[in-house]
Amino acid sequence: MISGTAAATGAWVWWDRHVQAVGVVLAAGAGTRMGVPKALLRTAEGTGWAARAAQVLRAGGCAPVAVTVGAAAGDVWAGLPAHVAVLEVPDWRSGPGAGVLAALRYARSLGAQALLLMLVDLPDVGADDVRAVLAAGEDRPDAALVRAGWHGRGGHPVLVGCRHWARAADVAASGAGLRELLRDPACREVEVAGAVRDVDLPHALPPGTRLPLRGQVAGGGRDGGG
Repeated sequence: MISGTAAATGAWVWWDRHVQAVGVVLAAGAGTRMGVPKALLRTAEGTGWAARAAQVLRAGGCAPVAVTVGAAAGDVWAGLPAHVAVLEVPDWRSGPGAGVLAALRYARSLGAQALLLMLVDLPDVGADDVRAVLAAGEDRPDAALVRAGWHGRGGHPVLVGCRHWARAADVAASGAGLRELLRDPACREVEVAGAVRDVDLPHALPPGTRLPLRGQVAGGGRDGGG
């Protein structure tokens, strides 16, 4: 299910060559190694990680922007700004591919040329990093295949042009995310130091990170992206 608020606005942010780029934060997982859904973690200023990641995508040039929700869906949804679309992932327990499939369906429904995906647990990725990934695919956005990485190690954000979506859906349906697709020799890598610093364990949290409010904890299943 897609919330109607943001999906109906048509508030596109355009690249220099008038290319539509949809941004989706993958945040449906239970955060089993963290002990809480990472989408519910909050910055020192009190902003939820899912909301922060959505803000980064929007500031970096994506629109519309959406967030996948699964574990603790109601609490994650409640912490998102009104302009952010919500993509419910009922089968989030099956793995990260479920969130990717929801993101692909959303981008396809909007007629976008490219989809940019980002994990919810990348606190060091900023708007400039998102712009750099988008810029790497602007020559042929429908054929774009770009990932952020660092010294040969792949990470996020990831930009996938619509020509790759059928293959991306097949790969995601296997439950393994997009790893196989991104091994393609045609995939370009943009150097982003924070791209590989995803946070999975409590001891790795940035200083000042706030835990979810009491009662906002859900577990069970595999970590379905986030």
